[in-house]
Amino acid sequence: MNNSKISSNDLLRISGCFIFDIAVILAFFKVVGLFFIIAPGKSIFMLLVLIVGLLIFNASILLPSRLFKNIGIPYSAATVTLLLLYVFIANIISIFFITGSTVWYIVWELIVFAVLLVILSIIFTFLKGSVENTVRIEKEQADKTSVMLQLLKIEEILNEKEIKDDILAIINLFKALKERIQMSTPFGRISGNKVILELESKIMDNLVSLQEGLEVDLADKNKIELQKLIEDTRELVKNRETLNIK
Repeated sequence: MNNSKISSNDLLRISGCFIFDIAVILAFFKVVGLFFIIAPGKSIFMLLVLIVGLLIFNASILLPSRLFKNIGIPYSAATVTLLLLYVFIANIISIFFITGSTVWYIVWELIVFAVLLVILSIIFTFLKGSVENTVRIEKEQADKTSVMLQLLKIEEILNEKEIKDDILAIINLFKALKERIQMSTPFGRISGNKVILELESKIMDNLVSLQEGLEVDLADKNKIELQKLIEDTRELVKNRETLNIK
């Protein structure tokens, strides 16, 4: 049902743009028709400017929802506004220079187009930084959530174990490890440092191994190995913190 509504809406917008384009082009030939005989080169250039403007206008009408999804409302609104402003100025120049110098007409059109490209490049530079920052934040949240969930799984397993002196040592070591991780810089925040990324990966692997080791029946040997695994993981967390400071 929603798909049919969207298709109908798109069809109406496409039809509206097509009718508007035909009307504008017919009006252009009505106003500028005589100049095609007097100055065909300039008239053709003016028609090309008009067609480019109509294409930009049509895109601004037909594609805003996709732009909003891909680059966000602020950047897409700025881009669409800039493009419509270019269309307006470029065609106003055509009106002012309709009987003027062809050279100056082309010069001003190129200047306006160059300004458009420069401003667009600035917008896309800020957009690139915004996208990279968003990706970094999403990665940090995903890594942080993954680590916290892993800690919760281990904690649940330990809570289900019968409390004895030997398991109590593992519980205390794990509590110290968990506190250390929670106090540490969130995982995924530091990007571009290969050593830190490797340490984070190793810490996560150790936590998974710890969970798997606790899920089986614990023999004395297993308990010693798990205690060592927790201590080694805590040392990795300390090393990661040291590298973050540096």
